[in-house]
Amino acid sequence: MDLEQNKAVEKALQGVISREASHELANLEGEPLKEAFNLIYEQASFQHLLPNEPTVKSVLNELHDLTQDNFSDTFTITELQYLIFEQVETLAELLGIELE
Repeated sequence: MDLEQNKAVEKALQGVISREASHELANLEGEPLKEAFNLIYEQASFQHLLPNEPTVKSVLNELHDLTQDNFSDTFTITELQYLIFEQVETLAELLGIELE
């Protein structure tokens, strides 16, 4: 995983778990990452917390929210670009469009 992406993930995780745990999770790779994902997914499923499948409308709403908020205190430009890129990729996938 790219270093900038790791930092963005780590920063996002720090809102819900300790700094040390977020650092560990953000830097997992391979089998340990797969195992951590499966355990978290199982826990979220058990507590009925899994997110709904994205729709075109939900992705557009999230993109709109990103354009309205002031993230200068929270995210760097690179992190914000990554968040927008994720939403654009999801939207393209929903619409069946291959990005170049």
